[in-house]
Formats: sequence, structure tokens, C-alpha cells
Amino acid sequence: MNKVSLIGNLVRDAEGYQIKDGSRSVIKFTIGVNSSFIKKSGERDVDFIPVSYWTNQAENMLPYLSKGKQVAVTGEIRTGNYVGDDGIKKYVMEVRAGNIQFLGGSAINQ
Repeated sequence: MNKVSLIGNLVRDAEGYQIKDGSRSVIKFTIGVNSSFIKKSGERDVDFIPVSYWTNQAENMLPYLSKGKQVAVTGEIRTGNYVGDDGIKKYVMEVRAGNIQFLGGSAINQ
């Protein structure tokens, strides 16, 4: 089973892209999620998790996905790889969201 649930804050404004054939769009953003690991200084580590959300409602959601906003994301982990311009194979990981909830008083849930 590939299922993930995260709560975190956007580290920068989300970006929206229209798919070339115009059938739908994708929203991409990164959230900072507190880790359970506590440093010697007493601070928690933060993991930065890339998220993509494939939707037909990107233009409606983007105003709510701004830096600092807290969201809950459920979805699945996706992995892939490609060869970079430097000829070296790169590996990527992201969460493909199936559901995004706006936390902290925002008015809409998807």
C-alpha cells in the first residue's frame, strides 16, 4: 500500500501549470514538515516535501496556496529518474496529492 498523510506549511507560493493538451492542470508546491528527530539544540528537524496535485481547479486553488499557509495533504509517493544535462542520472521523489485540506481558518477544502 502506498499512502501518505502530511501536515506542513508551504515554503513558497504554489505554481500552476496547464497540460499541453489543455485537459487539466497541475499544481506544484513544497511543504515543510516537522520531523520527529530532535537535534541536540532541542529544535526539530524539518523535511521539505515536494507535492504535485493534478486537478481541473488549479486557478481556483492557487490563491489559497501561498507561502506560510498550513495544509494537510494525503496521497501517494511517486518516484522517478532522468538523465540531467550533466549526463548524470538524477532520482526524484514527490507526493502526488489526492486530497488537500487548508488548515488554520481557510474556507475551502479539496
